[in-house]
Amino acid sequence: MLAQLNMTLRLMCLSALLVVSQGASAEPVQCEPTLISNFEGELNAQTWRVVEGDGCDVGLCGWGNNEVQHYSSQAVQIVDGALSITASEKEGHITSGKLVSDEGFSQQYGRFEARIKLPSGRGLWPAFWMMPQSDSRWPLAGEIDIMEWTGNEPNRLIGAAHFGPLPPNNVHYSETLRLPDPWNADWHEFAVEWGPDRIQWEVDGRTHSTMTPDNILPHPWVFDRVPFYLILNVAVGGTLGGEVFVEDLPATMLVDWVKAYPASCAPENG
Repeated sequence: MLAQLNMTLRLMCLSALLVVSQGASAEPVQCEPTLISNFEGELNAQTWRVVEGDGCDVGLCGWGNNEVQHYSSQAVQIVDGALSITASEKEGHITSGKLVSDEGFSQQYGRFEARIKLPSGRGLWPAFWMMPQSDSRWPLAGEIDIMEWTGNEPNRLIGAAHFGPLPPNNVHYSETLRLPDPWNADWHEFAVEWGPDRIQWEVDGRTHSTMTPDNILPHPWVFDRVPFYLILNVAVGGTLGGEVFVEDLPATMLVDWVKAYPASCAPENG
C-alpha cells in the first residue's frame, strides 16, 4: 500500500513538472527592437555621422559609382519629426546628404528596418544599406543593401548583397520587387533579417528575397565575420541612378524611424 502511494505521488509530481515545462516552452521569444533613431528634435550625433564631399578625399571620386552629388551637412535636416535628406542643384552644382552609423552603432546579425518616404525625381538613387566594420577592401567583407530605388525606374525596388573578389571581378546577388504604382507614392517599411546563413529582405512585412550560401556558390559566404553599420543616403546619377534631370530637383527623402532587433531574432538556419 505504501509503495503504491509513493508511486502515485511520483506520477503526480512528474505530471506537474510536465505542465510547467510545457507552459514555459509555449512562451514566445520576446524580440524587442532598439530604436536607433526616431528623428525627434536634433539629429543624434552619437549615432549618426554626416558625410561630406564627393569621395575624392578617400580615393573614391564619385563615390566609386560615378555619382554626381557632393554630400553636404546642409542637405540633412530634421523636419516635423522626420529625417529629411534633400538633393538639390544650384549653378550646376548638385548637393545631397548621407548619414552613417559607423562610429555610433553596429551589430552582427538581427533585423534592421526603417520607415521611409522615397523622393520624386529622375536620376535619384536613394538607399538604406549596411557596410562591415572591417579594414578589408570592398567587397571582401560584404555589403548588404536593404533598399535601393531609382527615380528613373520608380516601380522597381531592389534588395542586394555584394561580395566576391576585388573589382573588377566582384559580384553581387540582387532581387527586384515591382509594383503597379511607383514606390515613392507612399511611406513603406523596408527591412532585412540577417542570420549566420541567411539574409532575407522584406518590405511592409512581406518577404521578397532570400539569400543563402548555396545561392552564391562558388563564392564563400563572408556575411559571418564582423558587425555591420547602417547608412542612409540619396545619391544622384551614377551607374544605377542613371541620367539626371536637374529640373526635378530639389527632391527629398524622409525617414520616420530606424530600428534594430537583436541577433536572437535573426532567421533560423536552413
